[in-house]
Amino acid sequence: MLLAAAFLSINHLSSDAEGGIRVWPTWVEFTINSGEQATQPVNVQNLDDEFVRMRVYAMDFSIDREGNFAFYDSGYESYSASKWLAIEEGELELAPGEVREIDVEVATPAVVEPGGHYAALFFEAIPSSNQGAISISTRIPSLFYLTVPGVTEADISANADIVSLSMPGIAEKGPVEMGVVVRNSGNVHLTVAAKAHLSPSWGGGSELDLGQMVILPNSEGVIKGNWQQAPFFGRVKTSIVIGYLDQNGELVNKSQTSDFWVIPWKVLTFGTVGLCLFISGSVIIGKRYRLRLERK
Repeated sequence: MLLAAAFLSINHLSSDAEGGIRVWPTWVEFTINSGEQATQPVNVQNLDDEFVRMRVYAMDFSIDREGNFAFYDSGYESYSASKWLAIEEGELELAPGEVREIDVEVATPAVVEPGGHYAALFFEAIPSSNQGAISISTRIPSLFYLTVPGVTEADISANADIVSLSMPGIAEKGPVEMGVVVRNSGNVHLTVAAKAHLSPSWGGGSELDLGQMVILPNSEGVIKGNWQQAPFFGRVKTSIVIGYLDQNGELVNKSQTSDFWVIPWKVLTFGTVGLCLFISGSVIIGKRYRLRLERK
């Protein structure tokens, strides 16, 4: 169920821009053999009230640890598939509100390394050449996640491991940010979901859904969230579980435990200072009172 929610709710990039263009699907995922060809339709719509000219081109992309996308020229990444994508027209012109279905031809080489290969097909609006005006170009990608199977099942590996847990050690108060660093050691992309099980020392356990992210092969991702129900004081034992589907489509769960303390050090500091002042004041007043008694 956790993995199903991950696949249904994941949203890589915005599919439209206000007053510009809209592209869907924003991401495409399928398996294609080496030396094969496939056709994938991608839709683009002009959201503006004027004619829009746009150019279409493919690029490589990567995803960093925080889930941010970066785009590169074709052939930059080792798992590049941008040169596999082709369309009939490199430039389009759409009337206001017009929707156009573009057939993207995907052709894999005869000899290609098994595993995941990735590309982004961009639709970029060409600014008008009005003199004296500043034009802003809008571009929206449709992401292609392609898997090339090998000769045997062993050629495809879908495996993820927990590298470390991201814990505060000592937190002053809630919300407490926590997370898990996951490494994809396989050769295909993985959608990894994570959940934290928290057990405070004073009782009252809870769960925290950390969310999910796509991790490309030989890459790491940080899945994190904020725990709003932190206690006022105490030790919190934490177990973080990740889940993903392996090359056989079976759910794999892995976990790691750690703990941290919630210590309201500012409150304790002010309280300690206040208590010290109270005790000092009491001692001074007591001494003065005894001196008065002695004088009498």
